[in-house]
Amino acid sequence: MNKNINKISQSLLLNIDTQTSLFESDRKVQPRSGPTDILYKGDNELVLRKLESCLKNSIDFCYIDPPYNTKSKFIYDDSRVSDNHITWGSHAEWMQFMTPRLVHLHSLLKDSGIVAISIDDYEQPYLRILLDQIFGESNFIACIAVCRSRNGKGSKDSIATNHEYIVVYGKSSKAKVVGFVESDLSSYDKEDEHGKYKVNGLFRKKGDASLREDRPNMYYPLYYDNDGNVFTENPDNLLKVSYPLDSKGIERRWLWGKEKATKESWKLTASKNGVIYVKNYHTADKRVKPRSLWVDNRYLTERATNQIKDIYGTKVFETPKPLELIEDLIISHTHKDALIIDFFAGTGTTAHAAFNLNQKDGGKRKVILVEQEQPIAKSHTAYKQGFRTISDITEFRLKWLEEKYNDFSFHSEVVS
Repeated sequence: MNKNINKISQSLLLNIDTQTSLFESDRKVQPRSGPTDILYKGDNELVLRKLESCLKNSIDFCYIDPPYNTKSKFIYDDSRVSDNHITWGSHAEWMQFMTPRLVHLHSLLKDSGIVAISIDDYEQPYLRILLDQIFGESNFIACIAVCRSRNGKGSKDSIATNHEYIVVYGKSSKAKVVGFVESDLSSYDKEDEHGKYKVNGLFRKKGDASLREDRPNMYYPLYYDNDGNVFTENPDNLLKVSYPLDSKGIERRWLWGKEKATKESWKLTASKNGVIYVKNYHTADKRVKPRSLWVDNRYLTERATNQIKDIYGTKVFETPKPLELIEDLIISHTHKDALIIDFFAGTGTTAHAAFNLNQKDGGKRKVILVEQEQPIAKSHTAYKQGFRTISDITEFRLKWLEEKYNDFSFHSEVVS
């Protein structure tokens, strides 16, 4: 059995190397030009298991939008409700469904890898339990609340829900959210020969390990003039002196040792009262932390629906995500040469979003998509549009991108 899986996995590896250049290998293969993605059509648990032998510790970022278990009649199975399980109640079957997929994903991610998962109120607590067990509680990064509807769902009697969640975990402590490129420069209200800057951080250490006795070598005098320039020496005794004392007169310490402060004193400024601050300069690649609440009209469900209609002509998928939401997730959570996987691919939004970002910033992001070949009911709109399986819908968008853009290409493969 293992030999058979190994053989199939090597075949997948060969396809990735020769046709999609998803990662570096020892093979001397001429990669195709442009951002090339791959679509695996088949059960995602099976595909993930087979990919482990050739892509273990290789994935930088994963985004998935799994079934929310709403018991709704969607194009995919969204009803995995258990009998009253002794511990997990009606959620046990959904947890059993998700567990092996998340375990395989954990193996595929790099130590610096990150997973972001869309979910709603119903399964969010149980998803957190699974991720705590598989990824570790200490590797929880955030639970982002995203406004998906202005008015909310009117089906509830009490409160109209207008948000969903994106739960984010890293594989290890090496996982770091890169943040958004800073676009609002209005707060950089000062400028010197080094560029635009703002003053927003004390040079005196606060909080833990901030006392003089904690780091004695970081307690020393600083000197400043009437223009706010800061120095570590006062040769002519013409400058004013400042020590890291807090408002109660308690001796604290500076953020840097004296040697660094001497070399980088141009990054410091003093108030008229002798409070020392760090200048926060703007740079072209400056990043800012994402917030835990995402409210933007670009993230609304109706926007995603309109995008689907533009591509397919009608709403062939009930739960699409807008391109801009996935673009913002990718750009804020991983680097621009990332290998990305989405194993609940749906309409292929993740591949489209990564391609758009590559167009904008010259990145080389590559995406592995996985979608099942589940038959579509004859009564469904997608069937009437000519689609027979859910993966047909995914592939249609990739072909649409390939026809529209010369530098997009993809390879699809059935895995069984």
